[in-house]
Amino acid sequence: MKKPSPRIRRAVRGDLPAIVALLADDPLGRARERTDARVAAAYARAFRRIQADRDSELWVACLGREIIGTLQVTYVPNLTLQGTTREQTETISLTT
Repeated sequence: MKKPSPRIRRAVRGDLPAIVALLADDPLGRARERTDARVAAAYARAFRRIQADRDSELWVACLGREIIGTLQVTYVPNLTLQGTTREQTETISLTT
């Protein structure tokens, strides 16, 4: 039987709780991320800023309806290579 393949798509606001849970579910995240309601507004503000920034993208990997991964892509203008744009990938998190 063939295993289903993950689907990659841009994150939407409704994904935010699952994204934060992923970020908090690793050794570094346990120490720096919080999932309680008191900080939910801070994550929502950051999400809106990322969505409003034409040089930033937040992506999720889904297996069925479950979000199993996330990453953030930022496009950075650069003077090298005749002024090309670099792509920086960070905040990569996958379910364990």
